[in-house]
Amino acid sequence: MPQKTEYLQPELTLPDLLKRAVNKHPDLVVGYADKNSNITFQTYKDLLEEAKKVASGLSNLGLKQGDKIIIATRSNRETVETLWGSFFLGLVPTVLQPPAAFSGDNPPLLKLLKVFELLDAPYVMMSSGVRDICAPFEGKIKHKDELTVTGSFPEPNLAPDDLAFIQFSSGSTGDPKGVMLSHLNLMINMNAIYIGMGAVYPDKFCNWMPLFHDMGLIGYHITPIYGSVSHYLIETLDFIMNPGIWLNVMSREKVKIGGTTNFGLALVLKYLKRGKQVFDWDFSGMRTLLNGAEPISVKVMEEFVEALKPYNFKPEMMMPVYGMAEATLAISFSSLYGLSVSTAFNASLLDREHKARPVDPSDPSARLLSEVGTALTDIEVRIADENDRVAEEGVAGHIQIKGPSVTRGYYKNPAATEAATCGEWFRTGDIGFFFEGHLYISGRFKDIIFKNGIHYFANDLEELACTLEEIKYGKVCLGGTTDRVTGEERVVAFVAGLPEEKARETFREVRTLLRSKLGVSVDVMVLIKSNEIPKTSSGKLQRYKLMQSYLTGGFNDRPILTDKQDYL
Repeated sequence: MPQKTEYLQPELTLPDLLKRAVNKHPDLVVGYADKNSNITFQTYKDLLEEAKKVASGLSNLGLKQGDKIIIATRSNRETVETLWGSFFLGLVPTVLQPPAAFSGDNPPLLKLLKVFELLDAPYVMMSSGVRDICAPFEGKIKHKDELTVTGSFPEPNLAPDDLAFIQFSSGSTGDPKGVMLSHLNLMINMNAIYIGMGAVYPDKFCNWMPLFHDMGLIGYHITPIYGSVSHYLIETLDFIMNPGIWLNVMSREKVKIGGTTNFGLALVLKYLKRGKQVFDWDFSGMRTLLNGAEPISVKVMEEFVEALKPYNFKPEMMMPVYGMAEATLAISFSSLYGLSVSTAFNASLLDREHKARPVDPSDPSARLLSEVGTALTDIEVRIADENDRVAEEGVAGHIQIKGPSVTRGYYKNPAATEAATCGEWFRTGDIGFFFEGHLYISGRFKDIIFKNGIHYFANDLEELACTLEEIKYGKVCLGGTTDRVTGEERVVAFVAGLPEEKARETFREVRTLLRSKLGVSVDVMVLIKSNEIPKTSSGKLQRYKLMQSYLTGGFNDRPILTDKQDYL
């Protein structure tokens, strides 16, 4: 029989969670799935013992409570064991994507170097076979299997307000921000997540998202341990190559709670369309599938639900959610056991006047948005205008949050912390509104571009584009949007000062450059005038205004190149 969730114990720290899980239910496991959907099981008791060994090895490196450490390992199991070893020694870890190589302009390496510098050259835990061939690391790369384990280590004296973890912003190689999270931040948010999902023992979780992402790490690894339930981890690259692994594991292991992104849903749809295999999946026992971390495409979400109906996936299992690392993880969930709500709004009115007015979905002006529910129990959400005054329901503005799970700020970045703070409130950088009591996300003020499940910062892409001869610094802006018809993410480049006769060639060069360097394609290029690039009084680019004008037809009289045809 399911047992009632044991709710918040604010005095707990992260090591307490694993110890509690082992003591409460000795049968609990973390299952590591391989590319053939086979699972290697590790009991929480075995994980606890391995974590203590790692803690001993890290202690013998001279590390002590409060020291920083970077984990950039290639497998989920390595990451998990190294992470918990760090927690048990009282270290403050951060998990990053491991570089595929130590040369060239690959983003994971650039980000690793930036974080390494910011954290004052800590040890970097990597997988076996990776050698310290990169001079900037100064011999700091270590491997778990090379640690000297003596079986003992000084147990830390941890307090709930101690810094537990640093989550670095995803996507940017230029200026990654380290979100500081305390043990208490984590306990409070995970408790709220548990309430929102109705999670109880013996529920099971399953995850394909990378552990260097907050939703993968906190949502589907640490949270199950918080709740003393089992969970399964799938390597992200294996999922991308074969999304069926995720569905195989969830069906076979009777998983109650899963999670994905819009990118993941789209991959599953492509997988189902190209496959001729007959599946025997059964999702009738699933409670919920959380859908978040990216803008939610209603079209993709509805197609996914329809495609899995033959396998007993019910529409009410789909749960659109909203969150961010600065809130520890989760901010709002749509209702449990109920159908999520999608509403068509007048796109022009929403973009130009910030007013959310519903229209018929067949209306040419319609933009279909999914609600992301209401705030969780640990957090408050408000919508404010540019002067931080609270906006009325149905008026789009800046989403601000406050509560005990919100970060204390960015590591060694007081300027960014101050810019994000408004009294007790934290500026998320997102644009949204309330309609009939539900929160809707309508845009990203921070100029984050989503493409193929990855976050890119516009300035990173712009700087790379400016390495081309025909594109001048300050004359290019990039933005992202979701195609209203297909539900696909589209990257739009606005270029000023480019002769029309060179547009086609330059467009091809931009697409080739960004695809080869960062793996992102530019879908549209709009030729504009230099004086049409909006800026603040201090000279900062206001990319969102260009996107608003583009989405409302403001550049329909200009040359617009696309990946489908020369001009629209």
